[in-house]
Amino acid sequence: MAAPMIRREENLPEAEIRIIDLGDGPAAAAGLTINAAVEMFFGDLRLAPRSKKTYRHGVEKFLRHLEQHEGIDPESAPVTALTAEHVTSFASILVPPDVRSPEEVSRMRTAQNNISAVRKFCAYLASYDLNLNLSGDRIKTRIAAMMPRFTPPPPDVKLSDLERIVEMVDRLPREEKAHLELRRLKVQAMIRFLFRSGVRVSELCALRRRDIDLEGGTANIYRAKGGKSRTVHFDAGTAEALIRYWNGRGDPIRGSGALPAFSGRDKLGVPGSAISPRTVEHIVAGLAERAGVESDVTPHSFRHGLATELVRRRVRESTVQTILGHASPATTRIYVHKTGLEVAEEYQDAFGPYRAPNSAHAD
Repeated sequence: MAAPMIRREENLPEAEIRIIDLGDGPAAAAGLTINAAVEMFFGDLRLAPRSKKTYRHGVEKFLRHLEQHEGIDPESAPVTALTAEHVTSFASILVPPDVRSPEEVSRMRTAQNNISAVRKFCAYLASYDLNLNLSGDRIKTRIAAMMPRFTPPPPDVKLSDLERIVEMVDRLPREEKAHLELRRLKVQAMIRFLFRSGVRVSELCALRRRDIDLEGGTANIYRAKGGKSRTVHFDAGTAEALIRYWNGRGDPIRGSGALPAFSGRDKLGVPGSAISPRTVEHIVAGLAERAGVESDVTPHSFRHGLATELVRRRVRESTVQTILGHASPATTRIYVHKTGLEVAEEYQDAFGPYRAPNSAHAD
């Protein structure tokens, strides 16, 4: 008999655990409903809250598909009722027949996210012998055959817009009120850090002071996307902005390592808890509007901007991949759109720099 499978409910006290005995694996799994298997999957899934939310959205969409199109009630049907055909049927509804317009690109990206979540769920079921018919290779091959040829377009981020925001932030006048001045210093340090380190917003919010080495101009990112850790770099201007902010916050000389690098509260001598991703997004959106930037700038835009700047400065692609923390070089190429930059530069070397037409004389 297989060993009991142990599940720890997230909302229960530390000492309380729920034990699920699946007996002989596949045989006993027939008594496990699809919904129960989904909850087991998310109970074991170790991802950032946002990623977990995205995965749950995709799996729940799959459950609705089962109920509406396959006649399967996830609440009562056993997990063994799931087949590879159910997954491919779900994928066929999501995937557009072709990808030529911005709307189809958006639809394709959504389909990829949803299918990825369902595939991970199926791999979980197969790995725990809960449903051996959901072989990962079988599903992967079938879905790959359905997918249209698709290379994601480069991010729609203008480096000049990001530079305009950074310049505006650097010129923000000193505030008379203490909490407003502290906020100004925080915004300056935060925007510079985003722009020069390329960290994700969740990584920025998780940073502690001890993670940042001002002597070496580096920061350690722990358990980032995919559970991987890495080291990022920043420039001297960013280091100076950090020092001004921490001094303005009134951090003690000793024992400040555990304090959040960026606080959610702007009160002298009271660092409080770490800033939230939503607050960072709100600040960036407000700065973009104040700077008169029309494009949709988010905290993640600065990550794109760093990648673009590194490529323009002829930094090796492998180095850019390491700095951004990408598992695959293919992902790095999408972010930095290296080919497009090089083609544009070589084209303009041949025919001269491009100058936009005067709007007064343009048709």
